[in-house]
Amino acid sequence: MRTRVLTKVLAVGVISALAAGCGGGEPPSKNSGSSSNDGLSGNVRLQDESQPAGTPKSGGRLRVMIRLDANELDPHRMSETSAFVINEQIYESLVQSYRGEIKPAIAESWTQSTDGLSVTFKLRDNAVFHSGRKVTAADVKYSIERIKDPATRAPRARSYEGITSVTAVDERTVEMKLAKPNAAILTLLSTAASSIVDRSVAEAGGLNGSVDGGSGPFKIASRVTGQAIKLDKHAQYWEPGVPYLDGMDFTFNPDDNARAAAVRSGTVDFLWRPAPEFIDALKRDEKLKWYGGSGSLSLHLRLNTSKAPYDNVKVRQAIFLALDRQEILNVANSGFGTALNAGYLPPDRFGAVQEPIYGKADIEKAKALLAEAGYPNGFEAKLMVIATSAFQVRSAEVEQQQLAKIGIKVTIESVESTIADTKTKSADFDMYQSGFGLTYDPDERFTASFLSGGGLNYGNWTDQEYENLVVQARSEMDKDKRAALYQQAEKILAERGPVAMTFLNADFDVVQKDVMGYQGDPTPTYRFYRHIWLDR
Repeated sequence: MRTRVLTKVLAVGVISALAAGCGGGEPPSKNSGSSSNDGLSGNVRLQDESQPAGTPKSGGRLRVMIRLDANELDPHRMSETSAFVINEQIYESLVQSYRGEIKPAIAESWTQSTDGLSVTFKLRDNAVFHSGRKVTAADVKYSIERIKDPATRAPRARSYEGITSVTAVDERTVEMKLAKPNAAILTLLSTAASSIVDRSVAEAGGLNGSVDGGSGPFKIASRVTGQAIKLDKHAQYWEPGVPYLDGMDFTFNPDDNARAAAVRSGTVDFLWRPAPEFIDALKRDEKLKWYGGSGSLSLHLRLNTSKAPYDNVKVRQAIFLALDRQEILNVANSGFGTALNAGYLPPDRFGAVQEPIYGKADIEKAKALLAEAGYPNGFEAKLMVIATSAFQVRSAEVEQQQLAKIGIKVTIESVESTIADTKTKSADFDMYQSGFGLTYDPDERFTASFLSGGGLNYGNWTDQEYENLVVQARSEMDKDKRAALYQQAEKILAERGPVAMTFLNADFDVVQKDVMGYQGDPTPTYRFYRHIWLDR
């Protein structure tokens, strides 16, 4: 099996990232090796179009193809990556993060109190909702309180629990009070999940239909669920001259072959994350440009700790030890990525465990742990996976084979994404092959996915020591001390948590030659699409 070595991402404090761009360059090195001190591994040449040649042209529509549509487009309730890709074109937050730097968005400036217990935002006067109404402090108050409201069922609500009050001081001034200093507050408020929404739209028909409540550079023109979403330019967007495009046309197709064929034939302008087996061929196509190399999707095998035998830590540890993560990466993703042999964070990210906890599978130790747990002959299990995600189906098949070696007889249950969503939220599963995107700051992912009551903590795993560390890290303002707390939490997650981390994928985007202004950010964010233009 081959191993691909990827572009790495440096992380300091909140994730401070290098450009994730490789345009028409050589492919990543096929030789395995350790990352160098500058955060890069292998021989990947970094390049992007942060300062593209020529003057950007206005006009034209960008045709984008993604594998799957989002089931939920409400920015406060969404969890799928495709929803983030689309909503970051539609919605704005108070601030925005680009390659780790916090920049103005709806808020043109902000100040934090010396004790760290309040943040005051001054809103720009020219932020306008797609309905034509100006964005006000009352909208900010409504939006944050909506996220915190249990009735909204926001997956990331626990990340906002330290916000004790939001006050509209006047039409353009918002004051947030915090229970404790929060090192992650600005990065939290920069995410699409913190979008400021139009209250009238949210209360009239909700935010998952064909009318949006955003103020971003594009607005929904039409939506056919599962097939297409058309976005038109928002003529009243606050940033002068932006967006350059007249619109963006998203289409969805789970067929890996069809997506690759679409970009090669010129049917689409922008192929978002082609399947790994097509990457080499697409890079060689002289009609196309490619960008990428850094990963932003962390894959894992989720265990339902709310039911036996997965509530037994020895059973979970046996499963963790039985897996060969490099083999899963090689088979499932053609070697494009990084095997995750510790916690959720890859080793080059802020707060990550540096030394591997797992390596080659330890079958004998895993069998011994199963015997100690009362399962000397193993047991039967169902492994749920989304049927239209080919690389995750391949992951599940490798995991099935590896777990059979310790007597766990796995039946793969392939389901549609909507069914997987329902089953995970109701804890109606044994194992679930899934993945989580990396977040700007570790707190957002750790809180939503692994703390009690977190909206993405399927099976509701609880560990008081882990929770104490994550909550303490949120209020720790010293960067090095904060990193150390996350490293302790990551070790707990790896050794007794509800997930077996498997690999971090490698993301690539492929575009036509006349698509200009690609400014990739592997933190990840997709808000740079507003600066894309067509040289036609």
